[in-house]
Amino acid sequence: MTKETGQLNEEWGRLIIKELVHHGVTTFCMAPGARSTPLVIAAASHPLAETIVHYDERGLAFHALGIAKGKRKPVALIITSGSALGNIFPAVMEAHHDQVPLILLTADRPPEVRDTGGNQTTDQVGLFAKFVRYSSDLPCPDPKIPQGVVERVVAQGISRALSQPKGPIQLNCMYRTPLAQKGEGGISHQISHAETALNIGKLTLSPQDYKQIARELTSYEKGIIVVSGTHPIDDPENLYKVAQILQWPIFPDILSNVRGDGEKETIIPYHNFILNIIGANATYAPDAILQIGDRFVSQELMDWIASKKPKLHCHLSSHSLSRDETHTVTRKVNADPSIFLENFPAYLSARMPSNWLKEWKTLSKEVTKRISSYFKKHEDLSEPHIFHRLKDYENTAFFFSNSMPIRNGNTLFFPKGKGIQLYGNRGLSGIDGNIATAAGIAKGLGRPLIACLGDLSFLHDLNSLPLLKGAALKLIVINNDGGDIFTFLPIHERKEVFKTYFRTPHHILSFKEAAKLFNLKYESPMTMVDLEKALKISENVIIEIKTKGGENKKIQQELLTVLKEL
Repeated sequence: MTKETGQLNEEWGRLIIKELVHHGVTTFCMAPGARSTPLVIAAASHPLAETIVHYDERGLAFHALGIAKGKRKPVALIITSGSALGNIFPAVMEAHHDQVPLILLTADRPPEVRDTGGNQTTDQVGLFAKFVRYSSDLPCPDPKIPQGVVERVVAQGISRALSQPKGPIQLNCMYRTPLAQKGEGGISHQISHAETALNIGKLTLSPQDYKQIARELTSYEKGIIVVSGTHPIDDPENLYKVAQILQWPIFPDILSNVRGDGEKETIIPYHNFILNIIGANATYAPDAILQIGDRFVSQELMDWIASKKPKLHCHLSSHSLSRDETHTVTRKVNADPSIFLENFPAYLSARMPSNWLKEWKTLSKEVTKRISSYFKKHEDLSEPHIFHRLKDYENTAFFFSNSMPIRNGNTLFFPKGKGIQLYGNRGLSGIDGNIATAAGIAKGLGRPLIACLGDLSFLHDLNSLPLLKGAALKLIVINNDGGDIFTFLPIHERKEVFKTYFRTPHHILSFKEAAKLFNLKYESPMTMVDLEKALKISENVIIEIKTKGGENKKIQQELLTVLKEL
């Protein structure tokens, strides 16, 4: 007897979900939609699958991105056909640039409906083009097609998503109607071994390569190590060992896990301020740079490196892509940074303590002292003070939204304690989806998270507040009535266009009603003590801090004036 279309659809949906689960994909985020019915039924009935449902595909996709970041595992996204794909595009672009493995299960209409003007039908094949590592247009379920075809496609897709550079993949799944069997379902999942077992290797180097790199780096006394947030280092102690042997200071990006490892002898806190202080001073010009990872929040750091034109700029990353914003890279090393740092010390010869490192540490300690002294004298609740005070937390996860918060964090947030995990969306640095991403990270980590957002980022993603359910999240929302980041840019001087077209004030005096709408607790602290009390609340809470536009820039300029007196 020939199987009915609905039965075949469910069997193929079940096969896809089973294979994904076997390959470690156990979280499935889905939005309501008819065409994706076979996939939704399969995920909902799989005993090892975690399912998350949200009505807005854009927020849902960013939520999946956040969970993947928190778990450091791929997460699947199930959506229906049509405009749903357009709504997930921003998160797919972010995942591509931030190298996050998302599995896009996009339901589609059958071939006979394509290019006919059929309802909710668009060309979904290759829609994400350059933004996915792999794409397959799966045929409609057919008894003549061996199930091994589907298993092979899923395995191939997972392999590409997890190979360096990691990133999203798309499995476009066509289904004819009826989409599922009628009546009560009777789906059962046989938990059997996957058709294909995957072993994803990590890049390493030969002894000859290590020796060559060691010779080049040790030939320079005046070097620095810059560490980005794109490549987590499994054991930071290996990095500190390399820095101690070379006697080079470390500049950690705000999203680097090294930044959250507490105070270490070779780490230079507040290097953004220091670079402003030293300016063109040749005393601090490095001859060599070891760069670990790709991307940095600090434009000041990138501009400084570009201006110094080091003789050696060694870029270490786990992929072969060119990532040379400063146009100064002289050696590209393709290797897993954690493996490299574990092996590299054996090829280095110990050095005597150097004046180079000592001078950086002396300057850093004085800057740290003066910044602390400044905030003891200026105890008012302000944006810079918030980010400086958060450094006292330990064993906490933080998310900094794009625009001003992550820049404030990069300049002022240097944790004293250990166990700090730091997150953001810096693939494309958009203000979209930041609430959804933060909630996803909290769920992926399975631990509390403090998220710092600007008012425009908050307004941009209000639809995602229901996703806080199941997460342990404190949302600090800084309301300065618009895009205060633009006060730091030259356009600030163009008064005729600045306020209306760049700062874009929203004139919302309070977000209290937004918290009420989504049944969330709300606090509006007026002092630093009030803020600390609000952060101790056990429930999810929106903590709105109202500041004046331009105040952040004014305080940071005052700080810089104090520091330049060194």
